[in-house]
Order: sequence, then C-alpha cells, then structure tokens
Amino acid sequence: MKKVSLLAASVALALVGCGGSDGGSDTNTGTPSAGGIVITGFDGYFKNAVVFDDVNNDGVLDVNVDTVFGLTKADGKITLPKGTKFQGSLALKTLKPGDTDKALAAKLAALSPAADSYSDFMNTYTTDMDHEGQPMANAVVFRAPVSAEDKTAVISPLTDLVAIEMAKGTAEEEAIAAVTAALGGTDEQPIDLFSDFVKDSKTNLESAKLHKTAQILTESKAKNPAAYEQNSAEIAAVAQEESEKIVTDETMGSEDLLNQKPVINPSAPTAPVVSNYKLLVNEDAKIAIQKEISALAITEGQSLNTTITIPAALFQDKYDNVQTNVQAVAEINGKGEITANLVGETLTLSANNLQPTQDIYTITLKAEDKATANSEVLNTLSTTFSFKVKLQNSAPVVDTDTQTNIQTLVDSWKMQQGAAFSQTFSVDGLFSDREGDALTYTTNINSVVLGLTSKFNKNTGEMTISGTPQPKNLGELAFTIIADDGHPATRLTSTPANFTLPAIEAGEITIDTNVKTELQAKTAAWQLKVGTAFNQTLNINELFDSAVNGDVQYYANYAEHDNTPASNPISGVNVTVDQSGLVTLVGTPTQVTNGVVLYLAQGINFSGGEDNDIESEMVLLNLPNVLPADEITPPPAGTHPLENKNWYVLERGSDDGDGNDSNDYSRVWCDTYRFEDGKALSNNRSSINNNTCSEETVPQDDNGTYVIDENNNLVATFTFMENGEQLTETFTVSINDDTNAPMDAISIGSKSVLFSMEEQGQVEHETKTFFAEKTDAEKRINVKSSDGPELRDAPLYWPGQQDGEYVLRSTSLQMNTAENSPGNNHDYIKVWINGVSCDGLFEGFDGDSPIFEKFIVTSNSISLDDVNGWHGNQLGYSSCFTAEEDGTPNAVISFLFGMNDNYTLNANETYSIMGKVSNDWSSALSDINFNMTWTGSTNND
Repeated sequence: MKKVSLLAASVALALVGCGGSDGGSDTNTGTPSAGGIVITGFDGYFKNAVVFDDVNNDGVLDVNVDTVFGLTKADGKITLPKGTKFQGSLALKTLKPGDTDKALAAKLAALSPAADSYSDFMNTYTTDMDHEGQPMANAVVFRAPVSAEDKTAVISPLTDLVAIEMAKGTAEEEAIAAVTAALGGTDEQPIDLFSDFVKDSKTNLESAKLHKTAQILTESKAKNPAAYEQNSAEIAAVAQEESEKIVTDETMGSEDLLNQKPVINPSAPTAPVVSNYKLLVNEDAKIAIQKEISALAITEGQSLNTTITIPAALFQDKYDNVQTNVQAVAEINGKGEITANLVGETLTLSANNLQPTQDIYTITLKAEDKATANSEVLNTLSTTFSFKVKLQNSAPVVDTDTQTNIQTLVDSWKMQQGAAFSQTFSVDGLFSDREGDALTYTTNINSVVLGLTSKFNKNTGEMTISGTPQPKNLGELAFTIIADDGHPATRLTSTPANFTLPAIEAGEITIDTNVKTELQAKTAAWQLKVGTAFNQTLNINELFDSAVNGDVQYYANYAEHDNTPASNPISGVNVTVDQSGLVTLVGTPTQVTNGVVLYLAQGINFSGGEDNDIESEMVLLNLPNVLPADEITPPPAGTHPLENKNWYVLERGSDDGDGNDSNDYSRVWCDTYRFEDGKALSNNRSSINNNTCSEETVPQDDNGTYVIDENNNLVATFTFMENGEQLTETFTVSINDDTNAPMDAISIGSKSVLFSMEEQGQVEHETKTFFAEKTDAEKRINVKSSDGPELRDAPLYWPGQQDGEYVLRSTSLQMNTAENSPGNNHDYIKVWINGVSCDGLFEGFDGDSPIFEKFIVTSNSISLDDVNGWHGNQLGYSSCFTAEEDGTPNAVISFLFGMNDNYTLNANETYSIMGKVSNDWSSALSDINFNMTWTGSTNND
C-alpha cells in the first residue's frame, strides 16, 4: 500500500488552524466576532486542563516562565484573546488531584474574575469527560503547532506527536507526514491529525479507532514522558495496531471499550502491550467522605483528634472481569502540623495546639492501578478533599529578595523628560500573605513624578508604570509599592516596599543629517523662474528625531524667527508648514532672486504650557536662484490622447452610491472617466456599475480640473472637504509607452495609464487600464461560472526576463462547489495566471518584492453579515501552486470556502475577485479585477 505523501500532509497542514476537515472538525463555537482563538483539548474532552504557552518548548509547565491562559471547560474548549502571541508552543497539561500547588492556583485565581483567592483553585484537577466525574490518573503535557493568525486549534495526543517530531528539527509538513504514516495513513485514506475525532467516536468506526489510539498514547506517555518522546513513532504504530484489535463495530461506543486502557512500555515499545482496565473512584463513597470533611470546623491553636470514615469501595478496579475494591492510602499537605493516618476504613486527623502554615489543607487518597491484583503498578489514581483552617489575619510582608530583583529591573529603566515611558513588571511574590488573601498593589508614583501613573493587573500579577515624565527636577527620586489584603473583616495594609528611580534625563530634539542632505538635494533640483507657477513640498517630519512625546510644532520661513523680517525672500512664493511637517512653497516668482535661505525647526510642548518645552536647532537649506522668465508655448487644448472621449476603468471601491454606509464593502466597479475642457468628469456610481459601464459623465463634488503640462502629461486636481478641512490632491496622469506591450492586444484602443501623486515627500504610483471599448470592460465584470473559456479568459501583460520586457499572458477563472467536485472538501474559486509560476507572486523572489500586496474575494454573503452585524469581511487566498502543462507553468491561486468560516458559493451571487499589485510593481502592472457569478454549474475547460 502506498504510504502517505507530502501532498496529503500539506492538506492536513492547511487544516492545522481550522480544527480539521469537514468530516471530523469541530466548528468554531467560540467568539468569532471578537477574533479570539478557540482551543479544544482532548483524548476525551479534558475539563479543567491547564492551557499555556510553553515558552522554552520543554514540555513542562513552569508557572514562573510560561504564560498560563486558563482552564478548559467541560467541552474541552478555551478561547484565547484576539492577537494572542506565542513565544514557544501551545500546550495543555492535565492535572491529577493534588497537582495544583499554591503558585498555579494563584495564577488561575488571577485569571478568573469570579475568584477571590487562590484557595478556590487548590482542589482543581482534570476530568477526562469520557469518564465524567472521575479524576485524571495521569498528569501529562500535550502540545500542538499553532499561530496567532489561527481562529481554532486542537491539542490531543496526535497533535503532540507532530510537536515531538518538530522538536527534533523536522519541518511541520514533514512532521505531519511522518506521524500520519506511523498511524497507518495513506494517500487514499489520509488521517486528519487536527480533527475532533471524539465527537462522533460512538457512531463512526474510524473516529472510534483514533479515539482509542489517543487514549493508549495518553496512558503510555504518562509512564515515562522522556522515553515516550524518544520512541514516539514506534509507540504510535503499536497504539494504532492495538486500537485496530479492540475497536470494532460491536465494541464501538460501549462503556467497556472506554474503560479498557492498554499501556505500551515507552522504553520498550515492541514488548507485549499490557491490557488494563481503568481504576475508578466510587462517586457515592466520594460524596460520603466530602460530607464528613465539609462538616469540619478547625481553628488556629486548636488541638484535634478527628476521625473520618473512608469506605472500602472508594477505589474499584476490575481484575479478570471481577469488580474489586482497592485499598487506599492517605496523605495531607503542610509541614507536619497535621497528621493523617488511615487504618482500614478509619482516617484520623491529629494536631496539638495547631499552628498552621497555610489556610487550606488537602487530604489526598491514593490507590494503585494494576492489570491484575499481583502485577506491576501501572499508575496511581488520586482523589482529594480540602478543608479550611480559620486563621487570625496578619498584614502582608515584604519579600526582600523579590524587592531586590525589582530594584535591579528599575535600575535599568531609561526615562527622559517629556518622552513616553512604559514599563510592565511582575510583582508576584513581592509580598506574602499567610492567610492567602488576594493582594491588591498600589504605588505613589503619580505623586513622585508628575505625568506618570501606575496600574495593577490582578489577572497577570503585573504592575504597569507609564506616562510622560514631567519632573520638577531631574535628580534621583524614590517611590513605594504597598499591598492591601482586602480582608473583609480586618483589612490590613503592608509596610511600603521602597524603590529608587534612576535619574530622569532632559529631553532633546536631534537633527538627522542624512535627511538634511536628501532635502538639500531635492531643493537643488527645483527650477524657479519669474512668471512660472511654482508648487513644491518638503516633508521635514523625518528631519527631526526625539523620544519626547507631546504637541509637535514646526517652523518654516525665509527668516530665522517669526518676529524677524525676512532679509531675502522669494517674492510671490509663500511658505507654509502644517502639523505633519509638510512644508509647501507655492506661488509665482515676480523677480529674479539669489541666495535665498529656508529656515526649518521643530518644537515640542509636552507640559501643556503656552511655549514649547524643547526646541531643535535651526536647520538652513539653500534654495536655488530664481531665474528670468522663458517663453513657453503650451500645447493646444483638446489635443491630448486622453481628452474628449469616455474611458472605462475597472476600479476597486466600497461606495455603491446609495448613501447607506451599511451596504458598503470593497468590490469591483466599472467607472467612466472623461477629460474635457479642463474638467475631470466621471459617472455617478450606482449598483448597476457592478456589471455595466455608464455612458454619462458629470462633474463631481471634488471639483476635478486638469491642465496639460509641458511634458504633455495631464495634471488633474481635486478639491474636497474632510473633517471640516479643505484638502487638495493632484495626480499626474501619463500614458505608458506600449512599444514593448501593445495595448491593442488587451482591447482595441485601450491605454495603459500611470497615475502618480506625491504625498509627504513620497511619490505613489498606480497603473490603470483605460478601456476605449465599453464591451471589453463589461466582459470582465460579467463572467459566469458556466461560461466557456472565451468568456472566462482575459489577456494581460506580465514582466519578462529582461528589464522593460513584457510578455502577453492570460488569466482564467474557475468556480465550483464541493458537491459538484469529487475529491474537494470546499467550494472554491480559482484564478489561473497562465504561463506564470507562483514564484514572486506573494513573496519576494530573486531580489524582487512580491508582485501582489493582497488577493481577495468579496460578496454580499461574505462581506455583509446582517445577523451578526459584521461588515467588510474578505476571503483571502488559501494557496498558490504551480501547475505544469506541456512544460509551461501556470500559477493557480485558490480561494477555499469554509476553511476558517462558514462561507459557501450561493446561486446567482456575484463575487468580486481582486488582486492588488504591490507598490514596487504598481508603476508597471495594473490590478487584476473581475466580477464572477455562480450560476449553479461550472465550465472548467
């Protein structure tokens, strides 16, 4: 049989962040509107398992290093906040009774808004919901590959096998292939390692086998995690074989199958597998014990000799199919101040003048899990019971070691007058509270340094000090942190923990000499002539650099000071500067002028006073001399190739012209442009322009005008209001030379037109195809899935091997549903770029930037969600692969519906397909824009 290939593994890899394939996946029932990551953990669903970021990838939960996210719910799920970043790998740890120490309990309490104290979590343990009500006998860590961009993820013994392989240096795709092969997967019958096989394991035989395989892996890893990771591939194969033996149509879904727990020796995977039956806790006996323990009333200083009945049937196992009671042993935590002695069915708790070291005590009852009464111990099952000792309240106490560590951190801080400052540090352990009360931390930083505030996050145990320092002096200052125990009866505050701040430096503004050189070079290229309109800008924002945060003001003038008259200005040319640092020189020189100097400066006001708190040095730029006027003959009006005719352009935009913003989302339109008698005209866009190009053009609200410059370029100017401010945008519109790429091959009479605009010193370009023939433009926005190739294909030019070389290629569109396409799990749209490979399309290649900035699909059903109120959603491309046909590469860009979403192709719905060219290619290539309608049938010829 052919083993699984990397192609099958790549399919599984595409599903890592999706919760699996359609057949075995768990739908995202978290909070998609919030954009969080929904994690599901299972071999059966794990309730109260700890999900964490395994920062150092060692497979061990260290609460002092790793980031704890919280506990899973009864369905095995936890939702992480949107934007969660992973430093290591996503991990889950199951807890046996008694595993939760004070440090972990404190972390969990901080994450729970309903918890008042760590004591609420001291008796927390994991339940495998295959055995509801039963505590886990195994404390194991499972991991899974995941990224912050994923919306859902699973953690199971199968994903853990992938993580183990990746920890050995194997790439993710190869790791998936190796694990799939070890578990018996083939190209014909691949295994989705990231599916939720638990949900249908009682009715689906393949899911039931994966479920049992996962249970066997859990039991085996618990015996020796180190040996398990070393021999994981062999163990996986043996577990799969064992599952094949015991899971049948007859046993599937039975209680007896769930309780069968075969164990593989991790150190010797080929040794005989031990058949075992799960050791169980009798729920009735547990309830009876808890009732007695709940009735205990123990106080600090008390002597006690209390007995509790422990029923013999508390632990039960099955040996040779006979239900058997298993003897328990008892332990109690603490430092020996309370003893626990179990003889027969009687547990005795003893203490003399009790001086507790904690307020919560946990009794742990344990029993050994064996295959037979006299065989080796395979595991130990525990159940715990906690009781509280009433303590006298005492104030929190400073931990000097932690105080010293925080002072070392504070010593490293760099603070500057007026500069934004923010430092977050852990205050866990700075104070200890004997009673275990949840502590609240506060500082006096706001009264020590004006402009700084502090905030304590009880969920993370971290203090954040932030703001803009505005100290009255720049010397060393001291601040304090205090802790409040919040005790309802006798609230006590700690003595302060004192800390010394480093000296705060004075604020300054520096000059970037490289930027100054660039600005001087730019001004040197200007041409000023008497009688010739002049309009140039300089962006001086990057000329100045400062860490100071505040109200920034710029100065630009012919004089060194506002109150000093300019000694040598350019008559007729005014100088202005806005709040962004954009200097504008505009006007018409009226006389020859030499030796003009432009003075530039920046000031920052961080204190809110009338004057700037700090100012830069004055920067001087020498402007070119104003030359005498030349005689210039402008080109005659109406002779430009773009004038006096309609041009049809496929644009990407959101406004549909109905005045209702709730209907707006990005899609493809046909816009009509016309340049006539100095006016830039266009159509009034409406919904019909999704598939029709309008003939009528009219002036718009932006008052578009144009002139023809001396280079025969069309210069269009648009004036409009935005946020109460009048703004002006100017585009230079030029026709690209089509000697090497004749545009008649695209559409008869069409033009490749370059729009250029300078903004804040940067020139931005966009290439558009101007269609002279309306029908050729409309063809691209009326594509139907059932059309033949003559209607679904469109020509385009593509960069050739040499600079300035272009070759004629074409695009082909395809659309189909999974139902009509055997072998596909998703509805899809595909864009073929024929004669081109995927190299360089979405990632840099051979020293060039990616050609496309993004490639998306939108439609009413994708981008307008009336039920949930979502607007503006986009379906990004899922993959790009190169298909070879007769030695010719063809890039196939796929959009898969239903991967991280519930989208499907809907009959008679129109989909906008938009490929935005990146800035580095926008001066040579135009965007790819189509509208395509799903008719219910497909034509992929």
